[in-house]
Amino acid sequence: MAKKRWIVLGIGGALVLGLVAVAATYVDQNTNYTERDAEQLARAGVTTKITTIGGHQTHYAEGPDNGPPLLLIHGQGSQWDDYAKVLPTLINSHHVFAIDVYGHGRSARLPAQDYTAVRIGTLIAEFMEQELGGPAMVSGHSSGALLAAWLAANRPDLVSGVLLEDPPFYSSIMPRAAKTTGGAIFSITRDFLAQTEERDFQRYFIEHGDYFAFFGPAKTQIETYALGYLDDHPGEPLEIFFLPPMVNVFFRGLVNYDPAFGAAWFDNHWYEGYDTDTVLKSIKVPTVLLHTNYFQQSTGSYYQNGVLMAAMDGDEKERTLGLLSNEELVEIASGHLVHFERPDAYLDAFARLTARVP
Repeated sequence: MAKKRWIVLGIGGALVLGLVAVAATYVDQNTNYTERDAEQLARAGVTTKITTIGGHQTHYAEGPDNGPPLLLIHGQGSQWDDYAKVLPTLINSHHVFAIDVYGHGRSARLPAQDYTAVRIGTLIAEFMEQELGGPAMVSGHSSGALLAAWLAANRPDLVSGVLLEDPPFYSSIMPRAAKTTGGAIFSITRDFLAQTEERDFQRYFIEHGDYFAFFGPAKTQIETYALGYLDDHPGEPLEIFFLPPMVNVFFRGLVNYDPAFGAAWFDNHWYEGYDTDTVLKSIKVPTVLLHTNYFQQSTGSYYQNGVLMAAMDGDEKERTLGLLSNEELVEIASGHLVHFERPDAYLDAFARLTARVP
């Protein structure tokens, strides 16, 4: 009996140690991936630089000159390094530049009136002229895809091909945007700027947004933990060790985000001089439209309780395709940040584009 007892205890102890090891690995993956990504990029020769464009500090990352130039433009609330999972592959065949869009990362915050697609697109075009020195492939995500489309339409001399990664064409225009899963940030930023009691936008976003609603009954507990973390780590991005990197990467960008950028969308100031139909019809270079449809594939609808759970629904996707003239559609059941969540799928879409660029 004693021998059997020791065997049982030994098996139980091994199981406990195994569970502890699994938990430790899970936490490490959730909290230390950024350091590992940064080390990998540094070994690959990616460096960060600062230049001045139009009188504004412009921060960007640049890889080795291993091929034709490629410009990466992140989405709203992000920054250049959320491309870390795909950069090691992209730099093998391209001279990659990943810019911090104005109002994000370490690039300058602009006067509120300058947060328009046309003004920011013009500054990025000047950046391309100054730092890239010639035509480039351009890949933009979300609001960055709207900027990439503007560049392809208005500066075809600078764009040889464009990848539009889950762009919110039509759905990000108010008042429609208010009924989308991503549109809440427009009203939250507007309300934040209208008050003076709270100056920490991360905290205001957690307190007044519904970001953690996806976690159901655990939402309140997660918010309490998050606010406590911000109390203990002032000025740092929120990091929740028990949630996946998809959550934490969002707050890495949000801590360096200018709320005036988001507020510009609330009254459609962002769209001044930007007509979506005209922009799409004007794009003649090879184009890949990467559209995510995870919620539609899972539930049979793009909507939940009348709220759009994607960047575009089926009608908006078809409207976009009908206006583009040199396009290829890639659809994937993924969340919005494809290059982070499904890097292989993003790289496949990019390969499809490179195959079509002369």
